[in-house]
Amino acid sequence: MMGWRAILKYFNHLELQGKVSLILISVIFPVSILLGLAQSSVVEPLLQEEIRQVGISFAQNLASQIESQKLLGKANSAQSISDKIQSMVYSQPGIIRVDVIGKKPASDELYFIASNVEDSENQAPTDILVGDQTSARLEEEDELPVWNILHPVKSGSERAMIRVLVSLRFVSGIQALIHRINLIAAILSTVLLILILSFLLKRTIENERQLKVAQESNAALSGRLQETQQALIQTEKLAAMGQLTASFAHEIGTPLNAIGGHLQLLEMGLEKQVAEEIKGGIRERMGIITGQLRKIEDIVKGFLQTTKKPIARQLSTVAVADLVQNVLALVEPTFSRHGIQCQTGFGATSEKVEVVPLEIEQVILNLINNAIDSMKDRENGSPLNLGIRTWNDKGPGRIVLEIADTGTGIPPENLKQVFKPFFTTKTDGAGHGLGLSICQQIIRSYGGEVTVDSEWGTGTKVRVSIPVAERKT
Repeated sequence: MMGWRAILKYFNHLELQGKVSLILISVIFPVSILLGLAQSSVVEPLLQEEIRQVGISFAQNLASQIESQKLLGKANSAQSISDKIQSMVYSQPGIIRVDVIGKKPASDELYFIASNVEDSENQAPTDILVGDQTSARLEEEDELPVWNILHPVKSGSERAMIRVLVSLRFVSGIQALIHRINLIAAILSTVLLILILSFLLKRTIENERQLKVAQESNAALSGRLQETQQALIQTEKLAAMGQLTASFAHEIGTPLNAIGGHLQLLEMGLEKQVAEEIKGGIRERMGIITGQLRKIEDIVKGFLQTTKKPIARQLSTVAVADLVQNVLALVEPTFSRHGIQCQTGFGATSEKVEVVPLEIEQVILNLINNAIDSMKDRENGSPLNLGIRTWNDKGPGRIVLEIADTGTGIPPENLKQVFKPFFTTKTDGAGHGLGLSICQQIIRSYGGEVTVDSEWGTGTKVRVSIPVAERKT
């Protein structure tokens, strides 16, 4: 029942010309097939009977010549009969084999006399009964239908049978020709009717087409209107976010200055009060803290610049691998805390990119944090592995950075939305859905691209490609 419903649904969605064509094809072709079968059922028996008569006439003619010339029993009868068979078969292409089988007068033993086919057997068949009646049987010879005709020959006391095999290949050819004619007639009649009806229904079909175009245009306009409304909503959110960002940047400046001042005091106290053997480790950690404070200050300055007139960015030519190493030094404690194994492979160390390093580090840090969050959510106890590698895509002249994790992955229904602002799969308070959107904007500003390939329950691969910097000569 569902099959018929599907067919009817498909039929209803067709245009008028398609419906007419489908109806004509579904009517004309079955009728043509039925007509072909009917013709075959009438013509085939008539042709078979005609070919049987040809075989019987051939056997009777050969028997008449053998009897009139009394060839049976002569010393050279086999050669004479064979010559006659060859001369007669030459004018009858439908006859594929003629055998003359004799019977010894004193017994029922059969012996081979002559044939038009030379083979190594030439032995008298055991299934032939030498009698006085003509018989014809429909058989198969080498998978082809043939008439097996037996006709008696007698000359004095000598008795023999003529076996004639007549091929029905001609009948099969006629049937195939009839089917081809019916098929061609069905195709021509269908095409002709379709052309005639198309011409008569042209105006109706055109009106239906225009109506469909108008409906599709309305649907497209409705979709665009909805997208515009969503874009306006997002713009309002971003505008509010910009105001909050400016306020946030001003407010966070004071505690940052205080932290920087206390770090300087700690460095001064380090020289006086801390043992020499542990100064190196403390200096390294304080250097990381100081470097990250500078990055926070730069980010705050960047936030402030979004509310002012844009200024030219300070570009630098750097290796992507170096930027990755800077970020890994920052997140190493997080890896240790969650038991994450990180493997790196940098295959593009000589090529560099011209970027603002802080922005690319921001992108890398965001992608690594997303990977960490995804792996933290796994509950099956599987290994937590993070792979980071780079290579040179020499074709388009780009550096490719790939970050692959063994986290929970992204559901297929969410994969197409990951770059939309404010779209997030994280719980409330864990993210605002701006990370990937900002990453994409940053990378695109350098002529690059960000792609995400994820399998739900297995993990995610994020690839960042950035054009290689032009080498100065």
